[in-house]
Amino acid sequence: MSEHLHEASSNGQLDVGGQQSAVGYKMVAKQQEDGSVRIAISVMAPRDWLLKQGFKRDAVLVRKDGDRLPVSFDGELDVTDSISVSLRAPDQSFPDLNAAQAQFPELSEAAH
Repeated sequence: MSEHLHEASSNGQLDVGGQQSAVGYKMVAKQQEDGSVRIAISVMAPRDWLLKQGFKRDAVLVRKDGDRLPVSFDGELDVTDSISVSLRAPDQSFPDLNAAQAQFPELSEAAH
């Protein structure tokens, strides 16, 4: 069973084919049974803007520090989906919380 450690929200840019839009994203850090820490990142994005850019499934989240993370939609987006859709980055694993916070300082900011 994993233990919820921290949750943080921040703002960045969603890049779809070179077009960018401001978005918020959420990070959740959970400690795994082996002591490692898994980070899940999700972005809420406007369906209509995504479709206008020709988005089908994949985009890039550009964080404040310029780091780029691939994010994807589960399936292929179309007009029948919700007006705001969730895109997810692949979960990332770190040996401990300090290592996760070094890569994702947003988590440190949320802890204070």
